[in-house]
Amino acid sequence: MKIPRVFVYALLLATPGPTIAAQSATDCGTTEEVLQHYRNALGGEAAIAQVHSLLIRAASAEPHTFNEASTAHSRYRLEWQAPNRIRVNRQYLLSPATIIFDGSDWSLYNGRVSHNEDSTPAWRRKLMSLPYNDYPENQEFRMMANPLLLVGVQQLYRRLELSTGGPGECVLQAWGTSEWGRERRDYLAFRVDTGLLRSWQIQAGRPGHETYMEFLFDDYRPTGSITIPYSVYFDFYRAAFRVTSVIVNPSLSESDFVPKP
Repeated sequence: MKIPRVFVYALLLATPGPTIAAQSATDCGTTEEVLQHYRNALGGEAAIAQVHSLLIRAASAEPHTFNEASTAHSRYRLEWQAPNRIRVNRQYLLSPATIIFDGSDWSLYNGRVSHNEDSTPAWRRKLMSLPYNDYPENQEFRMMANPLLLVGVQQLYRRLELSTGGPGECVLQAWGTSEWGRERRDYLAFRVDTGLLRSWQIQAGRPGHETYMEFLFDDYRPTGSITIPYSVYFDFYRAAFRVTSVIVNPSLSESDFVPKP
């Protein structure tokens, strides 16, 4: 069952966000040079452009849940199809689930069409469709199903600028619009030596009560012609994901991404 959005906000208020680095920035060049270094580190623009689908299996431990034992050994099968369709099969003790994102809306946990947002105004639903405005759990699914998601950071955000960062990292401030129609500011930290993304800090919460959630990326490995993180940590749920296998450009059925009526 999806956690009610009001409860998500309560968790956000109770969970302190990570401290934003405030040391002098390393000489990282321009914003575009940082992003080009990142694209090159992932395999290069040509290789990335050839990725049209992914099939990823992963394990996860998520202690920040209603029943810690139930998610101690979660297993995921995640399908992604360009440009942004997702299917998640999750196995754990309490309730196996199938969640589908058809490119516009998320299904219920049984793979059926959801009407949870039917009464939400169209303008807000459009803003909620942006990855950084989604429910935290759906943000996990987006990031794990498509580790190349932030290659398109310039399309996700309105403006990007170099910011201060700790030693050995290049930090970009990313301006966007929150689901409430207000300005939001997120942060992406890249390693100077490799160019790879180290963290993504996402502003969240009701207006006046904003805090930050954070993804941490590690253990990057070559997978076919691209390189992706095999270790992903999401502090909102204290969820530690370990990728166990990746198939690049598998043949996926169109019906996998269509929720049942």
